[in-house]
This record gives sequence, structure tokens and C-alpha cells, in this order.
Amino acid sequence: MESVLFLSVVVAVGVMAALLTSRLAKAPRGSSPRKDRAGTDTASGLLRHYRFRDGYLLSDIERDDAFLDPDTDRSIAYKRLVAGLSDISPDFAAHLDGLTARGEVFMVGGRIGDDPITVSGRLEDGGVLALSIGPSDTRDGRQVVETVTLTALQTELEELRTVLDAGIAPMWRQDAQNNVTWANAAYMELADRIRDDDAPSWPLPRLFAAHLEPVPNDGTLRRCVLEVPDSEEAHWYELVRDPMPDGSEFFTAHPVDRLVRSETSLREFMQTLTKTFASLPIGLAVFDKRRHLVTFNPSFVALTTIGADFLISRPDLRTVLDRLRDRQRMPEPRDYRSWREEIARLEEGAADGTYHEIWELPDNKAFRVIGRPHPDGAIAFMFEDISAEVSLTRQFRADLDLLQAVLDAAPAAIAIFGADGGMVGANQVYRQIWGDAGDSQDLTSLPNLTRSTALWAARCQPSGIWGEIRQFVAHDIERAPWVEEIETLDGTQLLVRMMPTRSRHTVVQFFPRDGAWADPLSDLLQDMSPPELEVSTPPMATAEKAARTA
Repeated sequence: MESVLFLSVVVAVGVMAALLTSRLAKAPRGSSPRKDRAGTDTASGLLRHYRFRDGYLLSDIERDDAFLDPDTDRSIAYKRLVAGLSDISPDFAAHLDGLTARGEVFMVGGRIGDDPITVSGRLEDGGVLALSIGPSDTRDGRQVVETVTLTALQTELEELRTVLDAGIAPMWRQDAQNNVTWANAAYMELADRIRDDDAPSWPLPRLFAAHLEPVPNDGTLRRCVLEVPDSEEAHWYELVRDPMPDGSEFFTAHPVDRLVRSETSLREFMQTLTKTFASLPIGLAVFDKRRHLVTFNPSFVALTTIGADFLISRPDLRTVLDRLRDRQRMPEPRDYRSWREEIARLEEGAADGTYHEIWELPDNKAFRVIGRPHPDGAIAFMFEDISAEVSLTRQFRADLDLLQAVLDAAPAAIAIFGADGGMVGANQVYRQIWGDAGDSQDLTSLPNLTRSTALWAARCQPSGIWGEIRQFVAHDIERAPWVEEIETLDGTQLLVRMMPTRSRHTVVQFFPRDGAWADPLSDLLQDMSPPELEVSTPPMATAEKAARTA
């Protein structure tokens, strides 16, 4: 009975096996589980690879590919794949741009229907762009990622950590509850310096909590100072906040100690300059590149009589000049058009660094106005009151004109030489006799003693006094007054008188031998005997005269 039961079971199993084998034999050979166009491969965890170079598909397309048809043109496969993946994951396009522009490896998640997938991308040698698509299960954490992509992601993560830790700026991330969830090495080092030694290393303290209320706006800087126990000086930072996609916040504290020291030095320097400018007697006004007044000193207010309230409002250059014209602190133009043209020339000349003029004012005052350009396009104007200088110059010029008139009225020819042999003046009679006295208003045009004695010698009979005159003027011989007689080529008898004066100058006078004469400088020069009396003459002149008599 038991044998019959065993045989019946064996027969039943054989029949079932035969039926199953016959059904499997009817299925197509080489078929595999297909993906639904709306879902992932539900029978296996297959990983799809796509490799492109310059948008051209290099890898093969499998028959059961859920993203590309087997007959897809390889030149347009990249655009179709990117379009399909962009609909699956909203973050895919941004990461793909980072991959193509900077070579950043990425891995993002998405969904096809109800099935979660993972899309990763990287760059291979030769500029090949590789995209991989695999299933992921959010329930058990299973995720299919190719080893090469995972290694690249891990390598990039380590490099990013190394770079962030190598920076000198403290960086940290805070969650929604303001807890520090991550920090770089600079932040941890700063925390170790500030907190007690026996404090735990985690969680990290909020070092800048007092300076983050309220939180800085995106893209703005907030400067703060932090006291560090082991440092004598306080440390300055500029805080920057960047919101993260997950709702957390990323902060960076840029050290700005050098910047603060530079700003402090600049501020102190500007204060020193301000104090210096305030004590200057010269008026100073600086206009920026837009020609608005940016700074001025008290002397500018006093010289121009423009109110400080008006200047503090930062008027432009033309408004300031209009106010100067209204207060008669600049020359009055003939008409309004010439006035505007003068303003344009003033601004243009100052911008080129060439403006330098004397302003004659109606109240007999005078300003020296100088315009100087700055590299950034600004202009600085300097106003100097030179009324006393102009008045003194005018008086000096009037005295010179008076002295010249007195010399011109003298009947004798007079020439005045300095100790260096340069002629400093001559009268009208001298010019009539010798004709070489230059312009009395231009000292550079006056002849020197060498040229003058050469002229005298060329127009007179031979005489030895010309060398004595040069020695007398140069202080090489005794400078006692003396008189000598000379004769011109036309037979005119002249008396030459040498007279020393103050300031080491010498007066040379030429008198007609028989004419009446008067000395217009008798009150200014040393006392001496009149030329009719005997005057001691130098030995050389006496010997020469005796020789001529013989």
C-alpha cells in the first residue's frame, strides 16, 4: 500500500515538471524582464550606463532600455536622455551644468512613477561624459551606484573637506534650532582657544551667537569683533550668511584684522591731514570726478567768504564758481558767454594739471588760483591770497621805474655791473652812445662786462684801461674811485669814472671831456672829488698816459 502511494506521488511530480517545462519552452529565447516606461526594472537591480563625447553616444543601447529606443540616432541621444532625466529630477539640470563646466561629480535622486532611482554623472579620460542610472529603495536604504562614480564622489568629498579645513576663515553650519552641526578646522581651532580646556569637544559652541541677532541678510556683510583670551588684540571678522537647500544656514567669518588696521591708519592719517589743512593759510577745495565738492578747509571759507553751510551741502564746481562771482571773489567777466567759456577752460585746465592764474579782484585783492588733477579724476583747487605780494611787486616796479627815469635824465652815460660781471642796468644816454644795453625789464637780455668792454675797445682808440675795468668790477684790485680819459674813433674825448657801490656793484660813467655834467647818484654813492680835480690814477694808467705824451 505504501509503495503504491509513493509511485503515485512520483508520477504527479513528473507530470507537473513536464507541464512547466513545456510552458517555459514556449517563451522567446534570450528575453529578460522589461521595464515599464513608467517604472524601473522590478525584477533586478540593473545599472544603466551612458557614455557621450561631444553629445555623441558611445555606448550601446540595450533592447529593454527604458530611456532610449534601440533605433535612437546617436547624435541626438544625449538631448533625449537629458530631457527625460530633467523631468525625473529637478536638480539634475543644475548638477549637469556643474559637471560639464567644472567637472563636478554628482549623484541625485528622482522617481519614475512610484519607484525611486539614482542618477550619477562624472567625467572620464578623453572628455567622455558618463551618466549612470540605477534603482534605489528608500525603505531599506539599498542604492545601486557604480564603483567608479562612488569612488569619485568620495574623493571629491575628501578634497572639499581638505580645502575647507585649509582655509583661515572659520566656517560652520547651523540647523533650524541654531545648533552647530558642522564646522571646519579653523572654527574648531578658534573654539579651542576661547572655551575652557575641560569643556567637551562636541557639540561646538556658537562663537558668534551674540553677533547673529538678527541674522544678516543674504549677501550682506556684518563686521564684528571677538575677544580671544590668548591674544592681546581683539580679532575682527566679517560674517556672511548663505541659506542651504535643506533649510539650514551656512556661515563664514572672514578675518579682517589687516583691513581694520589699514582703515584705522587711514582714518588717523586723514585726521592728521585735516588738522594740517585746517591750519594752512592757503584755501583748499577738492572736487570729485563728478565735480562735487568733497572737502575744504577753513581758509577757503575765509578767503572766498562763502558760508560753510553752503559748502557742506556739497555743491558742484560751477555752483561754487557762480557763488564766487556773486561775491566778487573772482574777476568779473565782460559778458555771460565769456564767463561760461572761462569756467570751461578753468575746469579743463585743472583736469590737465595746467591751470595757474592770478585773479585780480575789484577790492584790490589778488588770488593765486592753482588747479591740480588727481588720478581718480578729482580736482583740487588752491586759493592763495597774494595781495601783499602783488602790492609789494607793484611798489618795487614803481621804484624801479622812478630810478630808471632818474638815470635817463642824467647827462652822463651810466652802466651798472654786478660782481659777477653782469650788467644790471643802463640809462638812455648809454644806449645812445654805445647802443648795446639790452632791455632793462629783462635782465637776461643785458650784456655782460666782457661783451661791453669789447664793444668799448672796438669803438675807441687803443687803451689799457679796459682790463683794469674788468679787474675793478671783479674785485681783483683796490676799489678806490678813479677817472681816466679815453678817445673814441671819431675823436670824441670822454672821461671814464669807476665808482664802487654797496652790494658789491660797480657804476661806470662816461662824461664828455668839456661838457657840463651832474651826478644824479651823488647822494647814493661814496663821496669823491669832482673830475676837474686831480684824482689818483692807477699806476698802469699813469704809465700809459706818459707814454702817449712822449
